[in-house]
Amino acid sequence: MKSELNFEIDLIDILKKIFKSKKIVIYISIISIITGVVIALMSPIKFSSSTIFIPQNQEKTSSSLSGVASLVGINLGSTSYGGDIPPSMYPQISESTKFRRLLLEKIIDEKDNLTLKNFLIKHYKINEENEFVSSKLAITKLEEECFKKLNEIISINVNQKEGFVTINSVMPIAKYSAIVAKTSREILQSIIIENKIETARQNLNFSEKQLNEKKLEFDEIQSKLAFFSDSNLNVVNSFVINKKEKLEAEFEIINAVVTELSKQVEQAKLQVTKDTPVFSTIKEAVIPNQRISPKRTQIVFIFSLIGFILSCIYVVVIEPLREIFNDISQN
Repeated sequence: MKSELNFEIDLIDILKKIFKSKKIVIYISIISIITGVVIALMSPIKFSSSTIFIPQNQEKTSSSLSGVASLVGINLGSTSYGGDIPPSMYPQISESTKFRRLLLEKIIDEKDNLTLKNFLIKHYKINEENEFVSSKLAITKLEEECFKKLNEIISINVNQKEGFVTINSVMPIAKYSAIVAKTSREILQSIIIENKIETARQNLNFSEKQLNEKKLEFDEIQSKLAFFSDSNLNVVNSFVINKKEKLEAEFEIINAVVTELSKQVEQAKLQVTKDTPVFSTIKEAVIPNQRISPKRTQIVFIFSLIGFILSCIYVVVIEPLREIFNDISQN
């Protein structure tokens, strides 16, 4: 009971000290409020926009073509093409030089033909010196500075449990934040698709090349057969018959090869389509109406609270201690 009474008396004394020195409390609080207002007004404005998509898994099916295609050394066995990039690797893709360079060259303002790279250079006053280098493998100092800003602008988060991917963009202009988020998603998906269908596309290119070569042979042997037949319409002997049968046999073989290669090309096209990843966008990036920072009211309130607390500490603790030290020094 006595301790509670002492606590109440101490608390009353503290309040009296604070009230007695209310001018100091008000003065420090006003300085803190002004500081908070200045910081709130000087803080850079930021807008955030995000887009969410889900990678759709596709089942792989196998098929094979046989027959005359073996004559040209092509085998369409039950091979699955490409390789899946797991969603957990998407953030690493966004940190790659290829992704960043593609993103920097994208136009974010068609009216002014302004690319993201030029915007970053102008807005953040990045030094444009040493832009050109002799090797594509090298990263310029300008690119390095732009890449650092991209780390602050773009973030990719993967929800392993639900399987969706969120791309968030933070920019000083609301419109640009939505454009950068949307563009980042498109570039990321294009890189994933390109990697996934690379082998299937190589197979398609090879099949088309073989088909074009065999079509030339087909046209050549067809022309020879037609010319030989027209030149020997009224000639009947063993040599002519044997020569014609030989040309017709070559024509049938080439014709069969071309037919089979045509099937292979169509099969390869189907494989490219089959291997192409599908993405479902469940949330499109939109232009935000409100900024995410600075939260000016909150900043001013926090600074005013800090100022009041510091002024109370000064009145209750620091000022009495200073008086005690002054008395000791005088004695």
